[in-house]
Amino acid sequence: MALIGAALVPAGAHAAWGTNNQHQLVPAYFYPDWWNATNHWYRMCDAMNVSGGPSTAVMNPNSGPGAAANPDYAQALARCHARGQRVVGYVHTSYGARPLAAVRADIDAHYAFYPSIDGIFVDEMSTDPATRSYYQSIYAYIRRKPGARQVVGNPGVAASTAWQLNTPVADVVIVFEGTAAQYLGWTPPGWVRNRVASQISDLVYSTPDDATMRQVCARSKTLNAGSMYVTDDALPNPWDTLPAQPYWTSSIAACH
Repeated sequence: MALIGAALVPAGAHAAWGTNNQHQLVPAYFYPDWWNATNHWYRMCDAMNVSGGPSTAVMNPNSGPGAAANPDYAQALARCHARGQRVVGYVHTSYGARPLAAVRADIDAHYAFYPSIDGIFVDEMSTDPATRSYYQSIYAYIRRKPGARQVVGNPGVAASTAWQLNTPVADVVIVFEGTAAQYLGWTPPGWVRNRVASQISDLVYSTPDDATMRQVCARSKTLNAGSMYVTDDALPNPWDTLPAQPYWTSSIAACH
């Protein structure tokens, strides 16, 4: 991660955690029914790894911030912060085709509705360097916000070069989003292994059993993923629930 609190952290600070101390980055696209003792948000933020730095949950009220502040999300955000976790707000960019004014409006709304939010999850990020100026504009806009301003970019695939991190247009980049079967046969471009691990994240779904999950976690360490999320959930929306026990805590222990 390149940002803790409100300031950029020197490159050497990334060494606090990596493939030998993996963290979680969870697309938490499920409602925070915090009044239920076993609700997913509390289970998630109570368990994610905070050794050497926070893990990250992605808050997505309605394919973005929604029309108004939601006290249930505010409650979940407070619980995650109390557990030392980071929460970023979802914004989509349609691979560089969405109007910047609409993207900025979503960013503004996240910070207005949830002032203690820790940054923005930029979904549908393009891998094409021709979109560099578009994403530079978004990154600069987020970095001008008060408080925490981490930028997580999700192209879902690895770009051919590290331009997204080098420019930068993101502090953390998700270089893989797909099934366990795809992940176990995937080889990233060389630059992925040469970055600080905490800048690299993978999201793996359709991982149906404990043995496959452990294979995925072992593979992630060889692919330089400093943060991971692995789930048995599947398409059409593999991020709409948290794995049940004991899968959830076992995955944290395996991807750690």
